[in-house]
Amino acid sequence: MSGNLKKAARIMAALALPRAISDRASALRGTAFMARSAMRSWFGGKPPFVLVNIGTCDGVLYDDVTPWLHRIRNSRAVLVEPIPYNYTRLRKNYPDADRHVIEPVVITREAGSMMMRTFDETALEAGTLPMEFVGCSSVKDTNLVSGMDAWGEQDPNFQNFTEHLKEIEVRSERLETILQRNGVDHIDVFLVDCEGADWEVFEQLDLQRWHPAMIKIEIGSLTAEDVGNTLLKLKRAKYRIGLNAEDVWAFAA
Repeated sequence: MSGNLKKAARIMAALALPRAISDRASALRGTAFMARSAMRSWFGGKPPFVLVNIGTCDGVLYDDVTPWLHRIRNSRAVLVEPIPYNYTRLRKNYPDADRHVIEPVVITREAGSMMMRTFDETALEAGTLPMEFVGCSSVKDTNLVSGMDAWGEQDPNFQNFTEHLKEIEVRSERLETILQRNGVDHIDVFLVDCEGADWEVFEQLDLQRWHPAMIKIEIGSLTAEDVGNTLLKLKRAKYRIGLNAEDVWAFAA
C-alpha cells in the first residue's frame, strides 16, 4: 500500500469511530479530532493546522498525537526539545524545518539557563536502559531521574540507573517568547510532557488568548497541588476534560 493510501486508511479508520464510543475515552476522542483535522487539511479553506509540543522527545515514541503532522497537509509545528540526543532524532523524524520548527530550550518562568538531568545516550543506544528512559529528562525532583515520585514514594530500582545519569546545561525561555519568535498566530493543539514541570509550562498559556481546540498534558509526575491547578484552569476555561493513564485530555467547548 502506498504512503498516501496508508494515511488515508488511518484517517478513515479514526473517523469511523462512533461518537458514542469516542466520547467515552478521551484518547479516542483525541484521535478522532486529529483525523478530522487531517481530513479538513486536504480540502483547504482554513489556516494551516498548528501544533505546539513542549517536551517533544523524538516525536514518535509513546506519542499518539505528534505523528499526525505527517498526515495533516501543510501542518505547522513548534516542537520544544532541549536534549541534544532527542533533538537529533526529532529532526530526523520531522525533516521539514520550514514547517516543523524545533526549539532546543526548556520552558520556564524566567529566561536564562539551568541544569537538567538526563540519561546517557550511549546506555540508551546500547539497550542498557529501557527505551522509555529516552523521554525521562527533567529539571524537577519528582520524577524518574530523581528516584522520587510526586507523592513522595522512593523508587526501589533507582540505584540501578544512577551510573547512567548526567547533568547538562540548557537554555530556558518563557513560553510566550517561543510563540512570538516563531510567528504563531493560533494554536490548534497544545501538548505538554515535561516530567514534573508540566504545570510550570501550562500556567504560562493564556487560554483566553490562544484557546487551543485540544490540549493534552501529562500529570503523572505532578504534585497533587499542580494536578489541581491544571484541572482548575481547564475547568474555568470551560474545557471538556477526560483522563487516560497519566494524561489529561481537554477539548474546547
